[in-house]
Amino acid sequence: MVHTEGADIAYDCEGQGPLLLLIVGGNGDSRRYVTLSALMASSHTVVRYDRRANFRSTGDMTVDLDLAQQARDAAALIRTMDAGPAYVFGNSAGANIAIKLTEDHPDVVKALVAHEPPITGILPDAAQHSAFMKDVRETFVAQGAGPAMKKFMGSFVGMDKTAEAPADQGGNMEHFMAHEFLSISRYVPDLDRVRRGGVPVVTAVGRASGDAFYVQTARAMAEQLGCPCVEMSGNHVAFALQPGIFAAELSEILGSFRTPAVTTAG
Repeated sequence: MVHTEGADIAYDCEGQGPLLLLIVGGNGDSRRYVTLSALMASSHTVVRYDRRANFRSTGDMTVDLDLAQQARDAAALIRTMDAGPAYVFGNSAGANIAIKLTEDHPDVVKALVAHEPPITGILPDAAQHSAFMKDVRETFVAQGAGPAMKKFMGSFVGMDKTAEAPADQGGNMEHFMAHEFLSISRYVPDLDRVRRGGVPVVTAVGRASGDAFYVQTARAMAEQLGCPCVEMSGNHVAFALQPGIFAAELSEILGSFRTPAVTTAG
C-alpha cells in the first residue's frame, strides 16, 4: 500500500529491470493487467495498482473522479518505488490518467505509451462525442449501469460486445458510471504542456479497432504532438485477449525509446 491524500493505494510489483507503471482504465481493477504484467516482468520492474476508491484501494467512493488527483496517486507510486522516472503505459481511461500524469508530473515519467485514449475533446466533432457521453450517463441514471454500458459499448469497434469483455468487466461498473465516466470523457489534455515537459510519447491503436473514436483521438494526439502513432495487434482490450502478442509489441515500443527513432514530443 501507498498512503497518499487520505487513501491507501494497493499495488503489486514484480520483475526486474526498468520501472514500468501500468495504469488501468475501466473499472479501476488492476487484475486486468495480471497476465500482461507477468509477461513484461521478464524485462521490467512492473507495477500495477487498483485506482483510488476501487477494489483493494481506499478513498471516498461518494465523490467524482479528480483526474489531477489520479495523476498524483500515480506519481506517488512511482516515487515510492525510488527507482527514478518510470515508463508509463495506460489503456483507455488509464491512458487519459497517464497523459495527465505526464502533463502534471513530467519529472516522474521516462516515456509514455497511451493506448487508445478517449480524449474526444481534441477532435473537430468534439461536441457530438460530448453529447453521446452525456446520453450514456443519462441512460445510467435512468436505467442503471447495464443499459448504459451496452449503449457505450455500441461505439466500440472490432469487439464482440459480450464474449470479448474481460472477465472482471462488471465488477465496479456502478461506481465507474456514477463517479468516473463523465470526468474521464471530459478530459482535454494540455498537449502544449505535455510537449514542453519533454517526455517521449507514443500513442498506440489496435488494428482491429478500425476508425473508432478512441483511434481517432490517438491519431489526433500524435499529430498535434508530432509523435509516433503505432499500430498494435487486436482491439481495445488486446492486452487481456492477446497478452503474449501485446506484451511483445509493447516491449518493442518501450525499446524504441532507447533509440533515436522515438524522440521527445517537442
